[in-house]
Amino acid sequence: MNEYKSALRKEILEKRNSVPKSEIETLSQIIMQKAAVLLKSDDIKLIMCYMDFRNEVMTGDFIRKCLASGKKIALPLVEKGMDGKKNISAYEIKDEQRDVSPGTYGILEPNPATTKLVNPTDIDLVIVPGVAFDEGKYRMGYGAGYYDRFLLKVRPDCIKAAPAFELQIVDKVPREEHDIPVDIIITEKRIIL
Repeated sequence: MNEYKSALRKEILEKRNSVPKSEIETLSQIIMQKAAVLLKSDDIKLIMCYMDFRNEVMTGDFIRKCLASGKKIALPLVEKGMDGKKNISAYEIKDEQRDVSPGTYGILEPNPATTKLVNPTDIDLVIVPGVAFDEGKYRMGYGAGYYDRFLLKVRPDCIKAAPAFELQIVDKVPREEHDIPVDIIITEKRIIL
């Protein structure tokens, strides 16, 4: 299974990386405008969102929209836990430029000195990144398992939404026992519920 996962990951990343930046920007706007509909719910007060890199669906405008509308935004920070494993923790930011700096893999992460650690059970919506997704709403990430471990800590009613380009949707993502499906996948062409 690991060989298949590696091959699928490589194939999808190559496809995604071949998309011109201008198209990534256009498609990201379409996808994240659909995702913004989730913000209309008064029940969603605290959102955890990833900071995009390497041709992922771009989240900057979405983060700014959340902050401007009075929603709280948390970003993931990769930290080493007591068990020696690297995990992500969520930190609330107030400004998506001032409160972040390059971290793991060069991804912008919250600065723990100027931001506030968030309890995962306080999060109402998680915007989840991934490499590949299927219609069963399973995802395949980059292989570190950060999000699978983190999503175990959120409330059962926390919405897990994955923005993705249509080219990232495959027939079936390889699944393991610890994999956690998302609740909704949003592409430029459709919403998978």
